[in-house]
Amino acid sequence: MHIVKKINHNVVLVEDHGVEKIAMGKGIGFSAVVDAEFDEASADKIFVLDSKEKTKMFSEIAAQIPLEFIEFSEEIIHFIQSKISAALDSNIYIALTDHIYFAIQRKREDSQVTAIMLPEMKLLYPEEYTTAVEVVELINQRYDTELGANEVGFITMHIINAELGERNSLNSLKILEMTTAILQLLEKEYFGRLDKDSLTYHRLMIHIKFLVKRLIYQETAPEEDFSFFNASFQESPPYKVAQFITDKIEETYKITIQENETVYLAVHLARIK
Repeated sequence: MHIVKKINHNVVLVEDHGVEKIAMGKGIGFSAVVDAEFDEASADKIFVLDSKEKTKMFSEIAAQIPLEFIEFSEEIIHFIQSKISAALDSNIYIALTDHIYFAIQRKREDSQVTAIMLPEMKLLYPEEYTTAVEVVELINQRYDTELGANEVGFITMHIINAELGERNSLNSLKILEMTTAILQLLEKEYFGRLDKDSLTYHRLMIHIKFLVKRLIYQETAPEEDFSFFNASFQESPPYKVAQFITDKIEETYKITIQENETVYLAVHLARIK
């Protein structure tokens, strides 16, 4: 293992058999010399991310944020992974570490942030939302602050982004926005007001969320037996509503939806009506 770059007094970039790593520890950068051997035992923490680009970004963050916050963020990420069934992209080390540190600074400076779609998050991503609530409680306990519902929304988004492998929240927010819009249209045009705690609503919500995710990431719909798809089915209320919904999505979001997605949605609507 040898030194690639001194980042600051407490952080150095090292290379171990072709893999770049970030070594952190009090004072380890003072006498660091490029290309010199690095004693792994001198580091308190060594971070390994899955690309040079991510390693570079994390090293830049490590140069600006106190070591205690980075170590605390690592604890939080391990906590999140213990609560979430899906794998988390390593980009969460960059995004969440940066966010936690500056969230605490914002609160100490009494800055205001805006809540983002909290009810929708709670319904569409209950596991992630509940975990985010616990994370905010841990932050408040550790740093004696009072981060609230807004912060739950932001942490939820970071968890969702890590599940999707997103670097930013654009696609995650689009999934939330489109899913909510479709659910509202379906209530208005087909179901009437639904009990949001009911099994019917839960099934509908899950289906729509995965429909939207497929559209955004251009994935293929699950295989279905569409042998029943005939003129009679095309005149049925489920199909007409599904066609109305997909037309609205195409018009609003400027995307093209394949016919099999419309049929798949219609089948689902017919099953749960």
